Amino acid sequence: MQTLIPQSASARAKPVGRAGRVVGFGLTPLALGLFAAGLMMAVPAFFHARQIYFMLGWDGLVALLVVVDAVLLPRPEQFLVTRAFLDSPQLGLATRVELAVRVDADAVLDVRMVDDLHSALVAMPGVQRVEAFPREDAVSLSTIYPRERGDFGLGRVYLRYRGAFRLVDRWAAAEPVVAATNSEDAARRQRVRVFPAHEDSREKTQFYLLRARQIELEKRKLRLRGVGREFESLRDYQPGDELRKISWTATARRGRLVTRQFTVERSQQVWMMLDAGRLSRTAFELRRGGVESFAETSAEREAAHVLTVTQLDQAATAATMLAQVIQGSGDKFAMLTYGREVQQLLPPGNGAAHVRLLIDLLSQTRSEAAEADHLNAVARLKTAQRRRGLIVWITELMDSVGKPELVVAASELVRRHLVVLVLLKHPELEELAAREPKTKDEMFQTAAAQEMLERRRETVAQLERQGVLIVETTAAEVGMRAVSKYLEVKAEGLL
Repeated sequence: MQTLIPQSASARAKPVGRAGRVVGFGLTPLALGLFAAGLMMAVPAFFHARQIYFMLGWDGLVALLVVVDAVLLPRPEQFLVTRAFLDSPQLGLATRVELAVRVDADAVLDVRMVDDLHSALVAMPGVQRVEAFPREDAVSLSTIYPRERGDFGLGRVYLRYRGAFRLVDRWAAAEPVVAATNSEDAARRQRVRVFPAHEDSREKTQFYLLRARQIELEKRKLRLRGVGREFESLRDYQPGDELRKISWTATARRGRLVTRQFTVERSQQVWMMLDAGRLSRTAFELRRGGVESFAETSAEREAAHVLTVTQLDQAATAATMLAQVIQGSGDKFAMLTYGREVQQLLPPGNGAAHVRLLIDLLSQTRSEAAEADHLNAVARLKTAQRRRGLIVWITELMDSVGKPELVVAASELVRRHLVVLVLLKHPELEELAAREPKTKDEMFQTAAAQEMLERRRETVAQLERQGVLIVETTAAEVGMRAVSKYLEVKAEGLL
């Protein structure tokens, strides 16, 4: 989405530190090598004292060239630095960042740049090198892979440049700011918002969108008259018609009894509930494709293809996928995220602007350290959605000896709504339960895992008896499984 790309920012460079104009210089390896060569000329002076003048003359010449090179270097204020994002920053996906440097001076410079981005965007900033010509933009393009959702401030762009003699480096720094949109606003420091992986999820949902449209076409052909609450047409009264369906205004105009016909509502409302409690902080690794890695060792190359995300990150991506499919099928979608309190609430709607708002809210959702309050979230949802709808609830079943709060909350919702409970599970727990123990400690671990799985199966069976539809999946597949269940519910006409 083009509108999700951050605004570009520009700024003039400044000397680094208070004394940067005086001490913001350094000798290059070439200058140090020339001085070292002059030092070698001192060797003959041990045998002939007058030979020391050759060294002094050489060092004086090099020092003169260093001073001339430093004087000819442009001032930091003559550099204009622009930082621009070419893609929408998304969790775990490639995002291109462009740095452009323009020098208002008659010199060809070798410029090295370090972009001090937030650690959530890049673990270690790299050095970017460009050759800057007079009054022309020198552009460097880098690719980052954001590792966290949310809003992050960006730091400075540090410059180190040298002139024609390559003897002196000068340091400068620029802090790009976003230009004011009107006269009342002031220029502000550049910030970026990292969103869930909506572009990647859009590619994955192409098949589901086709299936959703197919289901909608089939329902239009099979739509039954006489049921539902959406008005369709008028017809003459027939014996057996309910009196409440008679249109008295049409009856008065026509002089005979006229009955209103209704049809099943074409637009259903689907709520997505995301649990942001303690269990949503569980982290795991995903392998991502399309990453260009130039690491030296195989271990470093392998690490570049691994992304560490939380269960809430995957739930946010799943909600984005589901929203895109719901939009394509003609239904309305809404969202509620909660921990101890409700964090975000998006009322039912549709359209590209509504998807944009959903992605914005998901980027601000944070995992909490405390257990989620399911009953409070359900009470808020029942107030916001009085009409029957589909609730897709992404959560994790906490192990509990007593009756879990999630079961009580789901039983409250299922009285009015159709509830699809997407439960996240851990494959390693099943592997631990199936493992053959070889030591006493392993025996206790295996027994505990088996007991946890047994309680989980009993709880799931209890939920199913209450009419809750259950989807058990891993965090890596939660998006595809949630979308598949929505399409299944829609195809069977359960709502």
